[in-house]
Amino acid sequence: MQRLTASERLPGGITVYWEVKGEEMETSFSFMELIDRRINSLDLLENPKKYVFDEDTGTLFLKP
Repeated sequence: MQRLTASERLPGGITVYWEVKGEEMETSFSFMELIDRRINSLDLLENPKKYVFDEDTGTLFLKP
């Protein structure tokens, strides 16, 4: 799992960023996807480093 480094609001969702071997990676989630996964969008925008992203499953988690 990769620790997020940043997040950015889009018109319909949020893009999250993380690093793999020094290369910045990104993926986007719609607000509906975040609601379905019980992720607080405002918290994700304000505190992205509290979250991790599993590249294998494409799942976002609050860091344990």
